[in-house]
Amino acid sequence: ALAEAQRRTEERVGRLEEAVTALTEAQRRHYEEFIAHRAETDRRFAELAEAQRRTEERVGRLEEAVTALAEAQRRTEERVGRLEEAVTALAEAQRRTEERVGRLEEAVTALAEAQRRTEERVGRLEEAVTALTEAQRRHYEEFIAHRAETDRRFAELAEAQRRTEERVSRLEEVVTSLIEAQRHTEEEVRKLTEAIRALTRQVADHAKDISDLKTMRLEALYQREAPALLRRLIRRAVPLSGEEKIRLLEEAEAAGRITEEEADRAAPLDLLVRGVHRREDRPLYLAVEISWLGGTEDVGRALERARIFARALEAEVWPVVAAKDLTTPARTMARHLGVWWVQDGRAFAPHEIPEESPEKREEATER
Repeated sequence: ALAEAQRRTEERVGRLEEAVTALTEAQRRHYEEFIAHRAETDRRFAELAEAQRRTEERVGRLEEAVTALAEAQRRTEERVGRLEEAVTALAEAQRRTEERVGRLEEAVTALAEAQRRTEERVGRLEEAVTALTEAQRRHYEEFIAHRAETDRRFAELAEAQRRTEERVSRLEEVVTSLIEAQRHTEEEVRKLTEAIRALTRQVADHAKDISDLKTMRLEALYQREAPALLRRLIRRAVPLSGEEKIRLLEEAEAAGRITEEEADRAAPLDLLVRGVHRREDRPLYLAVEISWLGGTEDVGRALERARIFARALEAEVWPVVAAKDLTTPARTMARHLGVWWVQDGRAFAPHEIPEESPEKREEATER
């Protein structure tokens, strides 16, 4: 039994050896294929690396070319800008030249008409001379008789030519005087333009002074009548004095609720009012910017200073612009930023502010 088992074991070992030999051969062939594939892969990677290097070099050259083109474009735009200015100046000079040429053309047209008439008369004289030449061949004696008449006619032509030349000289003098008058006119127009500009600046300064005076009157009115004018927003309104505003800001700055810069920005607030909310009976402050004609600057200042005072007082502060009217941009800005508008005691919530004044709507309707 052991011998039989040994035989079967040897047979199995033989088959295993054959299998191991076959696997070894297959492994060898796979290894050789792997080596060949790896060599091909390395070659392809080398080719790709070389292609990538060349691509990067080309991209570098393209970037340099694009940079050069951008610089050239910038210089071209600068030159085009200077050329546009020069062309504008040339166009203005061309316009003045065309006006002067137009006047000269009129004078030349008159001269051309005189010259045309002279040429017509010369043409007629040439015809007469031709006829006289033909008559001289046929009738020499008649030519002698008419020679005196011909001389007279030539004298008349010479006199006419002299008068024509005198008229041309006078026309040239007239054209010269017109050119000089035009130069004086342009100088007067320039002086008048400068005077108008100066007057415009003076009017603008006066308008600003008047607006400032109106704003000062409005500020004084709100200082006196704040409880009545702001009653639509707040009850038991008490305007705080300038000293109280500064004290509140200094206390908040010392407590670290606001910075020194914020205190400086909030200090010029036109009016700070303390009171109670009309419906909810809670403490409420109003940060009011006062202006005769409210603009976007007033809306922005009211909002910024209200936020600073809200942190300084640790209380609710509403931004308000008190003005006789608001510009259209200021109305839009106030609606978007949540700023109230008070007009002669009438309060507009941000969403209630009309887009434009009734007068402007009526004008637009009439147009």
